[in-house]
Amino acid sequence: AHPGSRGARERGRGRGPGRMVGASEPTEAQRAELRAKVGETCEQAAAAIGNADVLLLCTGAGFSADSGLAVYADVARIKPYADLGLRYHDICQPSWLHDKPELFWGFWGQCFNDYRNTAPHEGYEMVDRWADRRFRHSPVAAAIRERMLQMRLPSTQLGQPPAVAEQVGGAEASGFSSLAAPVGPYEVKDVPGGFFAFTSNVDAHHFDWFRACEIRECHGNTELYQCGAERPCSTQIWRAPENLEFQVDRSTMLAPPERAPT
Repeated sequence: AHPGSRGARERGRGRGPGRMVGASEPTEAQRAELRAKVGETCEQAAAAIGNADVLLLCTGAGFSADSGLAVYADVARIKPYADLGLRYHDICQPSWLHDKPELFWGFWGQCFNDYRNTAPHEGYEMVDRWADRRFRHSPVAAAIRERMLQMRLPSTQLGQPPAVAEQVGGAEASGFSSLAAPVGPYEVKDVPGGFFAFTSNVDAHHFDWFRACEIRECHGNTELYQCGAERPCSTQIWRAPENLEFQVDRSTMLAPPERAPT
């Protein structure tokens, strides 16, 4: 299985939790409040989902945290970056790729390794069951699909980045309406129905459980790569190889330049 697949994630679970350095934990007071209200809030959520025709799942770093991954506020809060006076927003600058590639690939390479070695938590499977039982096959879902196919919206508006749209034939031949078109990094075989997921997470875990046509990643993910030259050699996007793993010195969080991708 490809590391971006469910099977590979399960193997990752066997190698350990893949917990990133600096993962946050709720305080005891927060734990107590959550426990006290869990029954009430679950009943409210269940009632809302049970009465809904459409489910829009919006997720951020907190959703990944339940898998053992660090949230944005903590991922760079470790000694090697503190020694350099760097915080998360300082490291997330594309200029590091040219100015100090070992820092760039050290940070993103370790994120990449941790995301691949961490299995998605059981909440993904739960939501997938809800979607399959209530939102993918309902009359409302069928009506949504029919309407979207009639509109023939470009795939850039329905969950895939622009370069993927180019690979499947551009705006006039959306991957949603031209299923015979060449596929991009994630094969789009259908149009979404009554379920859709919008996420700011970059771990690609949503693709382990949900269909490609149901996902919009506003920041992309670490599995996808594109030429970053001032004059790009290609506009295509490709997935990282199955056997790719970054060599990162955890004491410095640097990737040796001679072993960093180019």
